[in-house]
Amino acid sequence: MTTNATLSNKAAVIQLCSNGDLLANLATCERLVSQAAARGASLVVLPECFAFLGEREQDKFEVAEFLVLGALPDSAGPILRSITKMATEHNLWVIAGGIPELRPEDAELPTKTTAYNTCAVVSPAGELVSAYRKIHLFDVDIPGGATLKESAATSAGSEVLAVDTSVGRVGLSICYDLRFPELYRKLTLDQGAEVLVVPAAFTAHTGAAHWHTLLRARAIENQCWVLAAAQTGRHNAKRHSYGHSLIIDPWGVIRGEVAEGDGIAIAEIDSAFTTQKRTQLPCLTHSVLRQS
Repeated sequence: MTTNATLSNKAAVIQLCSNGDLLANLATCERLVSQAAARGASLVVLPECFAFLGEREQDKFEVAEFLVLGALPDSAGPILRSITKMATEHNLWVIAGGIPELRPEDAELPTKTTAYNTCAVVSPAGELVSAYRKIHLFDVDIPGGATLKESAATSAGSEVLAVDTSVGRVGLSICYDLRFPELYRKLTLDQGAEVLVVPAAFTAHTGAAHWHTLLRARAIENQCWVLAAAQTGRHNAKRHSYGHSLIIDPWGVIRGEVAEGDGIAIAEIDSAFTTQKRTQLPCLTHSVLRQS
């Protein structure tokens, strides 16, 4: 067990190549989180689909779970149990990038046809303190690239959420959300976010074109730290992810990156630096056309 009586302000983003083997994926996550904790991280971000990435959207129902805010219930599934164990054993925050969450209203249905794509936040005490359901679903047909329809088996969320953590107030998002700057404006101006998390499984095609640019833009325009944990490599015959997990500061400077393969990027989240940049260039207070 990592002992952090006083939590540091170091954050880590975890990168891996998940597949259809739930237990193997979770074991890889546990190993990498342990390494991040040993390097002093008090908060770790896991990528989207960290526990399971199948060939079809419908495959996720093999592992989908019900999530309940609060202490770990006896009915918890293996994914929630695993991330809770990571949090409590290493005394850190775990932001688990994308879990297939069964809808409570479907509890009595014998066959499940839809689920949420949920970013779950577990505290060092082992409590599920927040669960953000992905708002923007990835339905695309990219010429020369992937054809994906997330909405075929996923329900969209609607609530914008931020949570207080060891590294500051964190605004939650998932992957395709990155292309919608109004979400991050709300997280910053309405929810008070100082850090934005973007767990993702960006395709190799779109990632090479836009990943770095979009993430740096979200950091600069909102004067926030960005923690982007990514899937990487070839998952199966249909899916290939870009990788390049990043930590970016509020000035748009990349403070940490994992280009390819399993790995960890770690950096100190300096709230004084955030305050300095927001004071020197107070563009957040100058916003005129902000949406209500």
